[in-house]
Amino acid sequence: MIVTFKTKASGDLIYFKEAAVQLLQLMGRDDKIPSALYAEDVSAALAKLQQGLAAIADKDRAKAEQAGNERADSEQDSKAQISLNTRALPLLEMLQKAQKKQCPVSWE
Repeated sequence: MIVTFKTKASGDLIYFKEAAVQLLQLMGRDDKIPSALYAEDVSAALAKLQQGLAAIADKDRAKAEQAGNERADSEQDSKAQISLNTRALPLLEMLQKAQKKQCPVSWE
């Protein structure tokens, strides 16, 4: 399933449901689709999302340090995966634009 995030402050964003639900949960929202954020709630959702992504990045960094060079050899052969932090960048930009222009954000 596809989830589309919309706001008048920027273009639409399309995510697969799994990634969208993870991002919504980091924003402090449930997995209800469709739903929306009022303009006055965008700032709090953006802050929660940034904090959650920072925690995930710290956790991933700690795992990488523990694994050391052992993982480096095996990862070169394995399929590359895109991190949630990377996937979240367009949504972060959208929320920042919505916050600046005081626009609501919806998803369906």
